[in-house]
Amino acid sequence: MKTVLFLDNTYPQAYNLKTLQEKAIGGTEASIIKTAQILSNKYKVFVAQKYREEDEVVSDSLAFISKRSISQHNADYVVVLRKYQVLKEIRGLFPHAKLFLWIHTYKNFEYIFKRCGFAKNDVTVICNSETHKKSINRILNQNILGKFFTLICKKTNVKFCYNPITKPESPKKTRDINKLLFFSSPNKGLEQVINCFNEVIREMPEMKLFIANPGYKTSDIQAENKNIIVLGSLPYHEMMKHVAESLCIFYPQNTFAETFGLIYAEANALGIPVLAHDIGSAREILHSNNNLIDATNSQQIINTLKSWQNDLPKVEYKENFNEDFVFQQWDALFSQSQFFNTIP
Repeated sequence: MKTVLFLDNTYPQAYNLKTLQEKAIGGTEASIIKTAQILSNKYKVFVAQKYREEDEVVSDSLAFISKRSISQHNADYVVVLRKYQVLKEIRGLFPHAKLFLWIHTYKNFEYIFKRCGFAKNDVTVICNSETHKKSINRILNQNILGKFFTLICKKTNVKFCYNPITKPESPKKTRDINKLLFFSSPNKGLEQVINCFNEVIREMPEMKLFIANPGYKTSDIQAENKNIIVLGSLPYHEMMKHVAESLCIFYPQNTFAETFGLIYAEANALGIPVLAHDIGSAREILHSNNNLIDATNSQQIINTLKSWQNDLPKVEYKENFNEDFVFQQWDALFSQSQFFNTIP
């Protein structure tokens, strides 16, 4: 049995399988937990965390461990979350492993200067969607600087794997047509969303906006407007209950591009549309019946809400996000990568 090691060098709290049900957690961390669990059906999986104190064995093939103990394990595949800076350290600890950097944000053109580091440590970059992959590949390999760097070091291998979404057993049918939700980190365009909502309630005063956040970034938004309800941080099952009861996810912002957008897929899986701008992965992840809007056009947004109140678009779960499909993506990623046998 091959061994996969995930390293989370960022998230400030330890997490495990129970965390998804017990408390709020970021989408990236939720995806790590679910992906590790899926891969443990074939691989021996360790999820190492910088801020974990004690190791926790879940089964013979899955454990959550502290970063301090990673050198005690032989890993065939090492997946570093986000942090380019630790790749050199990890390559030193695992000189023959296949090494990956799993990123969850878009990058600016300066990211090209990571190219030589990726080449030296033989790193494959993993993205969250095809949209995300194309953006990163363009920066690293295809623009003018990328072509120049090809004279100095090899191209960076860029792949993508979707985040797993659990298929709901029975989506709720009874909804509150006046209930809108913003269930994302406040840095993801919340100010613009609230400004847009203020435009909405001038014409639709019965609408309510419920705001929640994943817990790792809080907001100073106060519920001064009686139409805005601040829920704070909620466990996953409570968030999904609100989603199932709502008219839609209210996400009219054009400043933050999602690389995947868990809330896109999770809402659609429950038959709930997302009112979103065509930015980032929205068009790829959302169901084809989930029309996109112009986040700067308040009248279009109001008209769309009124239309959805009368006739909700039929959206549903996308099988590309199920466990089997996501497992196949990761399994292919591991099998297609070449082992790294020497360090320059």
